[in-house]
Parts: sequence; C-alpha cells; structure tokens
Amino acid sequence: MHQMQETPDDREFPTPQHGTKVNPIAIGLTFAMVIFAVVIGLTGPRLRERQGTTQQDLPIGDLATIAAMHELRATTDIAGGRDREAALAKLPELIREALGARGTRVTASSVASTTTVAGATDPTPAPDLSPAGWFADDARNVKLAPGVLGTMVLYRNHETNAILSVIMLPDDGRTVRFDGFGQAIPIAPGDEWLQVLAADESGNARTAYALSDGRILWLALGNGKPAVARIAKLLK
Repeated sequence: MHQMQETPDDREFPTPQHGTKVNPIAIGLTFAMVIFAVVIGLTGPRLRERQGTTQQDLPIGDLATIAAMHELRATTDIAGGRDREAALAKLPELIREALGARGTRVTASSVASTTTVAGATDPTPAPDLSPAGWFADDARNVKLAPGVLGTMVLYRNHETNAILSVIMLPDDGRTVRFDGFGQAIPIAPGDEWLQVLAADESGNARTAYALSDGRILWLALGNGKPAVARIAKLLK
C-alpha cells in the first residue's frame, strides 16, 4: 500500500498568538524614569543658581522650632540666676562670632548699642524694640542647624514680664519656606514668613516671624500674632 505523503498544506502549525502580554514592572519603571527626569528638570536649575552648590536647604519652620527650644532653655537659665548684664556686655563679641562681616553694618531699623567689650568699638546691630515696650534682657549664641550659628537676644516687657526673642542669622540663601503644595521656596531678600509653632510641653505655642534683608535673616519669637506684628514693623 502506498502511504499518503503529507503536503505542506496538510501540516499542522501552531496557532499564532495575537495578544501581547504587558509587563507591569516595565511600565512602572518607565513611568518612574519619566517622573525622575521631570523632577531633575525642575530642581536642577535651582541648584545651579545657588552659587553652583548643592548645600542642604534650611526650612525656616525647623529653624524657628529649634530657636524656641533655645529660648525655653534661656528662660530657665535666667530663672536660675544667670548673669544677664555680663551676657549683654558680650553682645558685640557674640554677633561677630555668629555673623562675621555681616554684623558690622547697621540696617535702618537697627540701633547701635552703647554696650562694648574691651577693645571693641564697632556698633552692634541689635534692634531697638523699646518703642513697643521691649528691652534687651539677655544674649547668647545658639546653634540652629549643623554649621548654622545665630545670636539670640531676649527682650523683656517690664509691664507684663513677658519674654520675646530676636535671633540674627547669616543669610546665605539656603533658608526656605514651603508653599501649599509642599514645594520649597527660597526666602529672598524682603520676603517675610509668619507661623504659629506647635505647643511645647507646657502648652505654650510661640508665634514665629522671619524677615530677610539679604545679609541677615531676622527671626522673632513671641506670644500671639499681634505682638509679633508690632515687632515686625521695627525689624523692617
């Protein structure tokens, strides 16, 4: 018997698969790369504008919170008998240590202190808050972040015995605030910032105000927005 020979048309071929399986991991990686490229495109120019450096930004809210902690410690030291007159006598020296050359010039809203130390004749750019009823009561240098040193001057209201603080920091352009979308915005010269801080252990919530004049970042702490607003006018 003759066996029937298969012709090409009689052979069975695998059915072609028309659908292509999509790998979700590959799609996720693709989207991630696109988002990363967009972020770099947005933040890259800003980093280059910062004098070609990628130094870490300093959120003003964090600086204010640390300053409030230093203020609380300062009031404790005062209650413990700290020599405030001696501290105020060192104010020019403290400012030179914290601000360097930035502290040698006096803004229109500042006054020259008559307090000097031996061999020091340069005026101190400590703001005069006496028109609002506040008088310098203590001074010290405080560390608000790694490599960030500021001079804190505590003022006392003789009528209410309340305390208000003004901290002077060198303004190197790294301080930022955050908008409603959480984006960091550099605090430029002339910019202002106001915020009520979280309450401390005693339930006291300080109000913080910041102002940049291009050389010095002024940071004030007080009780309530009205009181801080009056001080803000004297710092401008």
